[in-house]
Amino acid sequence: MTLLTTCRNLLSRSIAATTVVLLLAGNSVAVEGGAKTADTPTVGTGASQPNRINVEYVKGYLSDAGKIVLSPASWDKSDWLKAGLVVGTTAGLFLVDREARNLTQRNQGSLGDAGATIGNAFGNPLYTLPPLGLLYLYGHVYEDGKARRASLLAVESLALSGAFTWTVKLADHRHRPYSGESASTWDGPGFKTGDTSFPSGHTTAAFSVAAVLAEEYGDNSYVAPIAYGLATLTGLARVYDNQHWASDAFLGGAIGYFVGKAVVRYHAAAGSSALKVLPTVSQQGFGMLAEYRF
Repeated sequence: MTLLTTCRNLLSRSIAATTVVLLLAGNSVAVEGGAKTADTPTVGTGASQPNRINVEYVKGYLSDAGKIVLSPASWDKSDWLKAGLVVGTTAGLFLVDREARNLTQRNQGSLGDAGATIGNAFGNPLYTLPPLGLLYLYGHVYEDGKARRASLLAVESLALSGAFTWTVKLADHRHRPYSGESASTWDGPGFKTGDTSFPSGHTTAAFSVAAVLAEEYGDNSYVAPIAYGLATLTGLARVYDNQHWASDAFLGGAIGYFVGKAVVRYHAAAGSSALKVLPTVSQQGFGMLAEYRF
């Protein structure tokens, strides 16, 4: 490896790592609801709950993207820790990317092929958008506001997380495992369409939808395990099919998860706040009761 190539790879990784830290740290704060004060719950940020496809819904994409990008200004130690854990785990996977690729390629079989087919489908927007459209249509026909909201938030999460993932892809241009290049081959910033392995877009998409569905249907004990199980299968499928390195899949999943959680949090119902102040009436007169749900 020439000195020029080594320097280029180091620069690519540095740019990618910086971009990832900003995105994940920002999303980490977003999950907590933006700027925080001590012991004060911040569910919801005043954003309306999407109920129809209209101009306000589309404008919300830009608004929420701006909140995620600007939220690092409000992060604290816990947010740094979350971002650090994700970046640290991704860096750790860099060290075993080649071994993980070799392991999956040595263990190909019919069962793995079937699982990869399902996982790839769940992470492909061409397959996930139609069911989300049907969910919206169901909510429209049967006046199910929850179904409409879940479908609209899932589509927004899919779009925003995809934009963030492509920002990182264009910042590093990592070569895919099937190219025959090593896991440490990065071309650096650019707008070419090839060599965009890091992070995995399919895994980002899968976790961005899974996070929204798990949050919106948290009262159903089956939804979260199924959604996150399918999203995890997507990440494994991308490595199994030699389309991505293990570190690509992990980081893609992290971006999708944090963006999905943030989008739901931004549009949480005002009444779902953990802190509630309620009027009370007793023999002593009128009063106020503060209720906090842990």
